[in-house]
This record gives sequence, C-alpha cells and structure tokens, in this order.
Amino acid sequence: MNTLEKVISIIRKNMSSEVDVQEDTDLRKELDLDSFEALMIMNAIDDEYSISLDEDEFKNVSSPREIVSLLREKYGIHEV
Repeated sequence: MNTLEKVISIIRKNMSSEVDVQEDTDLRKELDLDSFEALMIMNAIDDEYSISLDEDEFKNVSSPREIVSLLREKYGIHEV
C-alpha cells in the first residue's frame, strides 16, 4: 500500500460515517470533516509514520493528495 492509499484508508477509518474518499476529495467541503475527526486523522497519521503533524499545517491541507505532499515535503516520507 503506498502513502496515498494509506492516507485514504486512515481517513475512511476515522470518519463518523462511511464515505467515498478519492485523492482530490475536499475533506471539509465534500465530507464535512469536523474538528474531532480531523484530530483523529492527524493522530492516526502520526502513529502510522512516527511523526508529529503540526496542527496548523494540517488545517491548511484540504485533500488526501495535499496530505501526502505535506508528508513528503516536510517529513521526508516517500513510497516504500
């Protein structure tokens, strides 16, 4: 499973309802992501990659693709 697939899987698992998540899905506009779900997703990503995401940076990403870009650029996480 590549980074994008992992991020999408984490998002799906941490949403309060079943959702269709694609790489460019806008988490806030299309999925109505609330602050609790965002925190759960952040924590799950932190655990998966042994990092500590910056909450302000996470607030500025809107899609799984942007989350992956943040992980690559700031935290050096690349495909395995």
